[in-house]
Amino acid sequence: MDSSTPNRMTTRGIVRNYAELGGESSRNNSTEVDNNDGVFRVPTTPFRGRKRKVPLDGLGEGGEIPKRGRPRGGISTRGGRGGARRSGGKLTEDGGLLGAVKHGGDFKKVVEEWINNYEANPDDALTELLQFFLSSSGCRGKLTGDMLLKLEYSEIVRHMTEEFDEESGDYPMVMTGAQWKRFRGNFSQMIMTLVAECKHSIIFNNQMMDSVIQLLTTLADSQVRAFRHTATFAAMTLSSALVDVTLELVENKAKNERQIEAEQAKLKAMGGSGNNDKLDVLIARKTELKEHAQDVSDMLQYIFKSVFVHRYRDCLPDIRSICINELGKWMIVYPEHFLDDSYLKYIGWSLHDKMPEVRFKCLEALLPLYNRQEIVGKLELFSNKFKERLVSMVMDKHLDTAVKACELMSAIYRAFPTLLTKDDCVPIYELVYTNYRPLAVAAGEFLNVKVFPNAAPAGSDPKTSQNKELLLDLIRFFIEGECHEHGAYLVDALIDSNEIVKDWGSYIELLKNDEAAQCDAQIIEIMCCSIKQAATGDHPVGRAMAKRGPQAANSREARQLADERTKISEVFIPQLPLLLQTYIADREKVCNLVVLPLYFQLEMYVAGQLTQHAAELMKALENVVERHPDRDVLAQVAEVINHLSSYSGTAQVTETARIKLVDGVALQVGLQVDRLEKDEVIDEDDEAAMKSAFRKLVGFASHIDTGKKDVFDRCIQVTTWEEGRAPSEVVQLCVQYMCLVLNWDLQRIIHDIEPNRNDALKKLSKRVANFFTCCEQIMMEHVSGLETTYLAMCDALLIFNEHLAERNDNWKGLVFKMDQKLLRRLKTYVVDNVFSQASTQFDQQEQLEMMMKRRRLLANYGKLVIYGVLPIGEAAEIFEQYVKYYQDFGDIMKMIISKCRDAEMLSTASAVGKALQMAYERLRSTSKTPHVDPLSEDFAQLHELARRLSSIFGNDHLRNRESIAKIHRDGIIFALEISGGRASKNPTNVSFLEVIQEFSQKLLRQDKECIRRYLEKHALAMGRIPTESPLWSSYALYKDSLKERNPDDVSSVRSFSTSIASSKAPSVTPTKRGRSSRNRMEE
Repeated sequence: MDSSTPNRMTTRGIVRNYAELGGESSRNNSTEVDNNDGVFRVPTTPFRGRKRKVPLDGLGEGGEIPKRGRPRGGISTRGGRGGARRSGGKLTEDGGLLGAVKHGGDFKKVVEEWINNYEANPDDALTELLQFFLSSSGCRGKLTGDMLLKLEYSEIVRHMTEEFDEESGDYPMVMTGAQWKRFRGNFSQMIMTLVAECKHSIIFNNQMMDSVIQLLTTLADSQVRAFRHTATFAAMTLSSALVDVTLELVENKAKNERQIEAEQAKLKAMGGSGNNDKLDVLIARKTELKEHAQDVSDMLQYIFKSVFVHRYRDCLPDIRSICINELGKWMIVYPEHFLDDSYLKYIGWSLHDKMPEVRFKCLEALLPLYNRQEIVGKLELFSNKFKERLVSMVMDKHLDTAVKACELMSAIYRAFPTLLTKDDCVPIYELVYTNYRPLAVAAGEFLNVKVFPNAAPAGSDPKTSQNKELLLDLIRFFIEGECHEHGAYLVDALIDSNEIVKDWGSYIELLKNDEAAQCDAQIIEIMCCSIKQAATGDHPVGRAMAKRGPQAANSREARQLADERTKISEVFIPQLPLLLQTYIADREKVCNLVVLPLYFQLEMYVAGQLTQHAAELMKALENVVERHPDRDVLAQVAEVINHLSSYSGTAQVTETARIKLVDGVALQVGLQVDRLEKDEVIDEDDEAAMKSAFRKLVGFASHIDTGKKDVFDRCIQVTTWEEGRAPSEVVQLCVQYMCLVLNWDLQRIIHDIEPNRNDALKKLSKRVANFFTCCEQIMMEHVSGLETTYLAMCDALLIFNEHLAERNDNWKGLVFKMDQKLLRRLKTYVVDNVFSQASTQFDQQEQLEMMMKRRRLLANYGKLVIYGVLPIGEAAEIFEQYVKYYQDFGDIMKMIISKCRDAEMLSTASAVGKALQMAYERLRSTSKTPHVDPLSEDFAQLHELARRLSSIFGNDHLRNRESIAKIHRDGIIFALEISGGRASKNPTNVSFLEVIQEFSQKLLRQDKECIRRYLEKHALAMGRIPTESPLWSSYALYKDSLKERNPDDVSSVRSFSTSIASSKAPSVTPTKRGRSSRNRMEE
């Protein structure tokens, strides 16, 4: 397939030089490969939309293009062209080639029928085939034999352009729906089948293929997107089919050469005498194969230079993607010809494409090339030329493209280990911490290739394998990354591809080795993160993948997790007590180690005769409780003890220790409260002991039922003391403990554990009342500790509300009925502490912590509204701040509004209207005039709030009918100050009508008329409004928004309404809100 061979193909009397066609494209292909700038030089012409005419080698006399006629040496067309229109019409129906593509079917059978028609009547069959390509573009025009005989292809395309449906821009390649869903795949399969069935004769007769190629190249150069898109796809698919034909010809030529050599050897063995007819046939076959290969080569070169070279930079991204995708396929299947720098440069240039799908196709085309060792050497020059761009693409804003770039970097490193520098690798290393898991996994694979190429399988002897050294390299990488709080993300990126992450024996060996003492904290963190993910299969926060099908793991995944837990248990059950004793002084290491029993297979304690290690573990946990009276650590210890008690084989060992710990903490709390009650002033040691006792109490109560220890009354006693007598932290811990005890008491009643249920109900009812009384007193009298009290009250209100009585009538006494006083106190606390400007005197970390606390307060208040504890109307203050604090709390407020809307649409509408009225009242209170100025900047923000709140109701106007109507009705009542059925004669809120105007577009046509009559009815009480009054503008705007407008009228409502009054009212100074349209209308 030498592009320099001047072979010619004939087309209707016009001689085309396919091999030398293409101007600049041809010159690019013939450039020396070892000239980097020459091969990969970026085209100087515009990157999109360049138009070129195909040069003609043969011209008529005087330079005129001769009229098209039948091909030289073509088949006779006796029989006329009368059937052309018939076959063209057939394609617009459900039969023929197009019908098979639209509906699917036996493509081979349809193509065989077309071949039979072609052999019987070539002109009619050719017309049918060309009509197939035109109709596949969505064109309704009919191609006739006379048009094909007399007109140039450019004239045919120009005529067919007029037959397009101009009302719609859709065409089969981009249409959606069940009928067109598989059109592209079927269209490609039809072309491939057509070439495959015609590859032995028809494609080499210079009529069918010449006509198809000329039509497709002309269509691909059309300004009509449907023609250009479809023809490019067809031409690229046709080229792929021809490449398959070329490969078959190459194979046949090689086979033919072997046969000729065999026959010549036979002839030589016979002395060279006599005739060998078989040899003559083989030599003739060789000549035929060579001619066929040259014909196909010419076709490929012509299509490439006439279609690909121009369309790979088309303005439509999908056309560019099609070109790059097919070129990648050609390079894979026929690298001997296409895997050349003269073709690779097109992929290299397209790496800079603005559209992510095109960049993705470039990387997708390159990746399999680098994975083939036998051809990767041809990519060395390309890799050096475009290395900088390829490395930068790992940071592509399109995440899937970045993933593919990381995978390509791994393949490039395998092929050319010295190509990538340290600076090239650092951006890829950092991606193991990214939130997008496929990208992190791809970066982890690069890390494996670069740093851990010789890792031994997990379970190898840690004393002989080199995994210890590799694991130390991983720890050093983790330390150098300075992301010590994100070890779980590093583990998640590597756990599926790197065996050393789950080599538990190597972890133990490293922790026992003194040379790793400087990084033992990081070793423990990575080890614990690996154990957690291996045992549970859970990904870190933000890395969770969307699960398809059932949410529960299937049986195979469950077996894998069970096997991992068994391996973990075998290694760590004997070693964990020793590790806890070794690192008991370090809180961070203890926090990581103490939770490991949660991932053990508890049956292993009995099956492996390891119960003595359970006793050792409990002794270690007792030491942890004494050394670290920290609530988080104690809660973890309580969770572990509770987990060990859930299995009978370990419960008999742990139960005694559990009772001892709980009883000891309860006794310590009682002694400390008694001491504080006797002595009003306590020293620092007593205060520290009291705090430690209550921390242990709350930590254990989070996972262990301690309600029967009668500590609840002691906590009530502490919270009722005057502020300052008990430490503030102790009061907060008491409130938390009481809330936890209430929950445990309720759980015992629900599960029918209490021996005397009635007494238990009475006792719990009394405790609930005492709890809320204490909390309300703290909220009213105390200064510190209010956040903890507020959160505890929210949790208790979510449990002991009216929904509890709906489950069981006997539980009505447990329901706490909140009065308006407490409701206002909760709401005021939230508004004052959430919607306030953050102080700038704190550093960034403190400001972040403050923001998290504010978000927690708002989220808990939202829960009370969502779950019906508070009426939806009490969320109006939240809705009022929707725009102002959207950046800080937008996700929470959006969720609250959405859940409220789904629960009760009408109440949500009332709350939205109330929020707008409250915002308007606040705006009017700061105004210097009796009326709110609609041109002010603050009013613009109110307008934006109304617009954003209107969007939450969606586009289902019928479903929202009553809600939107209520907003308008309440808004009119507020604006006109309607009382007793009559509006005020001098209302001051009329400009509020301009706010609710944002909801007019959500009204049905008949509702607009009803609301307009309602408005006019009450506006009569105001008397005649003078046009020069500032009230007129807002009233007219709102009234006009309730009219049915012409869809073609794109002017704003304000400009339309204000123009009515512009002839009588003086002009207004323009502002940012576009009110200057008055002046434009006057002009």
